[in-house]
Amino acid sequence: MQARLPVWRRLAWRLGASVLLLTALGILLSGLLQYRAQDRWLRQSLGGLLLNIARTGALLVDGDLHRAVMQAGRNDTTAYATIRAQLRKIQETNRLADPVYTLLDVEGDEARFAVITHGQEPVGKRYRLAPEIRPILHRVLAESTAAYTDVYVNEHGTWMTAFAPIRDAAGRTVAALDVDFRADVYLAELGAVRRRLYLHSLAGAVLALFAGVLLARQITRPVAQVAALARRVVEGDLSSRVRIAARDEIGLLGNVFHLMVERLHVSHRSMVDVLVRALEARGGEAGALSRVAGAALAVAERLELSPIQREALELGALLHDIGEIRTPEALLQKAGPLTPEERRVVEQHPAWGVDILETVPLLTPALDVVGGHHERYDGKGYPQGLRGEEIPLTARIFAVVDTLDAITHDRPHRSARQVSEALEELRREAGKQLDPRVVEAALAIPPARWAELLGGQEPARATPLSR
Repeated sequence: MQARLPVWRRLAWRLGASVLLLTALGILLSGLLQYRAQDRWLRQSLGGLLLNIARTGALLVDGDLHRAVMQAGRNDTTAYATIRAQLRKIQETNRLADPVYTLLDVEGDEARFAVITHGQEPVGKRYRLAPEIRPILHRVLAESTAAYTDVYVNEHGTWMTAFAPIRDAAGRTVAALDVDFRADVYLAELGAVRRRLYLHSLAGAVLALFAGVLLARQITRPVAQVAALARRVVEGDLSSRVRIAARDEIGLLGNVFHLMVERLHVSHRSMVDVLVRALEARGGEAGALSRVAGAALAVAERLELSPIQREALELGALLHDIGEIRTPEALLQKAGPLTPEERRVVEQHPAWGVDILETVPLLTPALDVVGGHHERYDGKGYPQGLRGEEIPLTARIFAVVDTLDAITHDRPHRSARQVSEALEELRREAGKQLDPRVVEAALAIPPARWAELLGGQEPARATPLSR
């Protein structure tokens, strides 16, 4: 096929032309300038945030009480406890991970601790300051103005710190409030910013060249379409279709892939149809599985499921009781109550269904429903005893529909009941057997529509007991 394509339509030639149009030096320079600008902006933003926290927090600290703490020189006084509570409020309100504390009396490379939110540091304990902190703290105490440091490193990690003066009633500065932030997180974010900026610079350089932009768009659009289709196929969605307009190798590949997916989808549906017919033949009611699948999709419409979730729900509904092929027919058709041993056998069918389907990749989207449709919202179901949101959403939806279908159709041990009675049963089981949110969505569907979805009010032929 490649020999029939003109030279200018061949992917290798177009990619080569695109590479020739890129300017590596411009990419690197653009990325470096943007990174430095972003670095400055992040440092200023973080410093400004810490400074605002420190300034606001300093207003909450009682300066006269703090002076009394320092005069007493003890950490077991009522004044110390009050100041400490004020600092804890600052820390908790701003969700700070590290302690908040106060400092004063800078002498050389040391200052004195006053009050700290964690630990039992003695009042007046000497505290060695990092070189980046000393001038900032000294200026805050001397000039009574708030300030913050640049990023610095000490033996405890990488930090940025903001200080704000604590004043007494006379307006005198009695200490500095210290608010620390671990800059390791900032540096990691900055690294991610650097990587993103280089990528953006690359895109910007390409966009700066008209010919490169034109070729890139023509090449990447069909590639992205094929990749998106392939991703959806891998996720189990065989119904998606993409029309590839390109007339080069990518276009040919896309069309071939499209045809392959179409045939795969036909084969998949054929395989599912064979399984459904086999299951319904064993159960004795043709169309029963399609009925519950359609009803499940009607509920799903009111819960805004994604197309992939809807596909999985439909497939799971069609195959939900496939594990019953390992269950003796006598147990499924038994009219009376099951013995404990018989019930244990019957309750194995969800796990057996998972065992059967998990070896077939195209059928694995059904596993959530197959394995979870007998779990209960209150955790008393089987086989795993999952509770609430632990149960997959598709399984919770199908459990509601399966309950309605079971009530409105004959079973070996009882006769069918009216749709209205079945809907009342849903209300009673909301929050117990069934998910209240799904029940609410099901009850929003008019009873007449339910009668249509479930096959009317007439009793249906007996089907295997769904236990």
